[in-house]
Amino acid sequence: MKKLLLLAWLPLLLCFTGQAQPRRDPRVQAATLDWLRARLGVREASGRNDGPAVAAIIKAGGGVPAQRPEWCGFTQAANQRAHGLPIPAAGMQGAARCWFTDATGKVLLPRTFYHVGRRGVLDSIQPGDLVGFAWRPSVIIHHVTRADERVAPLRKGRPPRGFYCLGGNEGRGAKAGLHRTFYFATAVTAAARWDYK
Repeated sequence: MKKLLLLAWLPLLLCFTGQAQPRRDPRVQAATLDWLRARLGVREASGRNDGPAVAAIIKAGGGVPAQRPEWCGFTQAANQRAHGLPIPAAGMQGAARCWFTDATGKVLLPRTFYHVGRRGVLDSIQPGDLVGFAWRPSVIIHHVTRADERVAPLRKGRPPRGFYCLGGNEGRGAKAGLHRTFYFATAVTAAARWDYK
């Protein structure tokens, strides 16, 4: 009887705890991070999502440079494509939220192993994972980067203080570009693992 009861609750438990993530391949993690590091310093020409290097990244990620889209999602899509890894369906790779949720921003994708208040724990984020940010008070994710380094907690047993992340469309004005930026742990809204097929 106890086994039947447990089996009845199992689908519900999986719904709240998230999907089991596959084993990490350190070679894939290193390759995706190296791709971003090789492009550090790419800058927008005028601070309006433009410039030849930015246009090349947007195009490689499946976007249309002439539309001058927000290019954080296209940066990650170009990286994924360069390594034969998947991207969000239906041409939505440019939308930061679509790396973590459906197009409405409400339903978490199976690849999303952490979402503040909904799934997982912040401690599970590792270098190479995609990290999403919602600029409060919104809960819709507006920016996506890739975790490069965890910053250790001040005290043992506490969550990390934050993460250094690599991503495009970082910064403002003519200084906007592909940068390595520190984000406090409290700024992280979601994390997903896209390093497997």
